[in-house]
Amino acid sequence: MRLTATREWPLLDELMRFQEEFNSLFDNRVREYPAMNVWMSDDKAVVDVELPGVQPGDVEVTVLENTLTVSGNRPTDGDDGKRTWFKRERPLGEFRRTLELPFAVEADKVAASYRNGILRITLPRAQADKPRTVPIETA
Repeated sequence: MRLTATREWPLLDELMRFQEEFNSLFDNRVREYPAMNVWMSDDKAVVDVELPGVQPGDVEVTVLENTLTVSGNRPTDGDDGKRTWFKRERPLGEFRRTLELPFAVEADKVAASYRNGILRITLPRAQADKPRTVPIETA
């Protein structure tokens, strides 16, 4: 939505235009990375990554200790560089997201599935990193 000032406030109109352009810089930058939802329980973390239009074979998931990295390539839709874009919001090309979890992960038990443009990664918490209840002995 664009607010337009009347002629009595030309400076306000300029400020509104500047704000729209300034905000669009950040909007475009944020869209370069796929959106993620992350939830955790005592024994695992689950990460959902939005990757519409991306084939599972074009995505790589790596885990090292407590760090998850999702990288890949979004198809370019045959853009030969000769197009004049009217509006371009959908990001294309390479992407990379790295997420540091608050616990170590059992890397050999990590599972990933892809359905309807959502990549779901389940990261089991490492046994050694799980809290352990220590019994208290009495004399």
